[in-house]
Amino acid sequence: MATSKPPRICLPHAGISRKTDFLLGAFFSSIHVLLTTIVYHYVPDPYMDEFFHISQTRLYCAGNYTWNPLITTPPALYILSMPLCGGYERYANSILLFFAIPAFCRFRRMFVRVSIIIKNELKCLYLKEDVWLTVSIVGSLPILMASSVIFYTDLLSLTTVIWGFSIGNPVVSAAFFLVAILTRQTNIVWAAIYAFSVLASKIDVSKPKFENLKRLIFTAFSLWPFVGLAAGFLVFLYLNNFQIVLGDAKAHEPKFHVAQFFYMILFCAAHTWTQILPNLLSHLSHLTDMKALCLQAVIAVLVYQFSYDHPYLLADNRHFTFYIWRRFLSNPVMRATLAPLYTFSARFMSLSTPNVHVFHKFLFVFASLLVLVPAHLFEMRYYIVPYVIWRLATVNNRRKSLLALELVSQVTLFSVVFCLFLFKTFEWPNEPGVKQRFMF
Repeated sequence: MATSKPPRICLPHAGISRKTDFLLGAFFSSIHVLLTTIVYHYVPDPYMDEFFHISQTRLYCAGNYTWNPLITTPPALYILSMPLCGGYERYANSILLFFAIPAFCRFRRMFVRVSIIIKNELKCLYLKEDVWLTVSIVGSLPILMASSVIFYTDLLSLTTVIWGFSIGNPVVSAAFFLVAILTRQTNIVWAAIYAFSVLASKIDVSKPKFENLKRLIFTAFSLWPFVGLAAGFLVFLYLNNFQIVLGDAKAHEPKFHVAQFFYMILFCAAHTWTQILPNLLSHLSHLTDMKALCLQAVIAVLVYQFSYDHPYLLADNRHFTFYIWRRFLSNPVMRATLAPLYTFSARFMSLSTPNVHVFHKFLFVFASLLVLVPAHLFEMRYYIVPYVIWRLATVNNRRKSLLALELVSQVTLFSVVFCLFLFKTFEWPNEPGVKQRFMF
């Protein structure tokens, strides 16, 4: 009796670009320009962290390259935005969005295609409606849109990471990851994950060991740009006293903040709630399995023991996380009792990607842990990159109405947040006359 061969760890199908993707990008970019113009009308001056980002950009424009020691991330955004100095810096994200959307489309096509035979030839067709709807959902992520209508680094970080994953040429891919790392240091993790994925895809257990070794060596040499990224990052750590952040290190000391990972899982599932509905009862029924109950117990202990507040979180009532923490998560027992919800969300996330090899799922979890667990501050913007990578790789329910409802819910939530930011202002007693605004 013949035995089946173990599955090979394969990379997703190579992503391709379509000219029409840039039409969708132009649509999103045009909407973004309008939203950013509205923000400039109501909030003409730099707000919150914009003060550091915009002032640093304008220093560069003036030929002054002195570094502000309170800025924690590298200067890629400031350098790329220099042509927009003088009150137009926020429009940099409008331009970025034009390139981000095609990157999302390209990445999505790596996971979604239909093989059919036309005139005795195997053809691969991509479901355009699925790609565009899914990308529109991702592009409308409320926290991404809210952080991109102001001069923040999130969109540049995300765009370059997704392009890095979507390009097969290792030199070009590494160039995108370089910009990503020069935008946010932790993106070195995603660059490493990409390189390991490429290496693992060359292993074929049906081949002799020597053949696999040759393939690995050849592939490793082709990944020399990523070796350069790793070496450069090690040099950076050495020169920066082995600290990840560039400035304000005392306020960003790493913690073993395991709860961050489970917050991210809940964040992803909550934003994809319509995809949960068709199999809701099945997901719920598995919560009472013995393995699931044991997992919930472990998660409850981890969240109870390894969850931290932060001085910034406790002191700044402009962020929604301030209220989430104060009313729910500040209570250790409350955090622990959410363990079934974390388990439910994790199961949903895993089952939503049946087309992704278990090895790549492991890499995704490992990368998310490396990026999130050391982060002391409870900050939902940290979840953007993991959410987008996962959401673009999921298999959607066949009912387009669920995708449409998911898109509507994203747009509705952003609209509420956007209106709160613009119109629901308040003042602090110690800063009379200064308008404070709600945001993620």
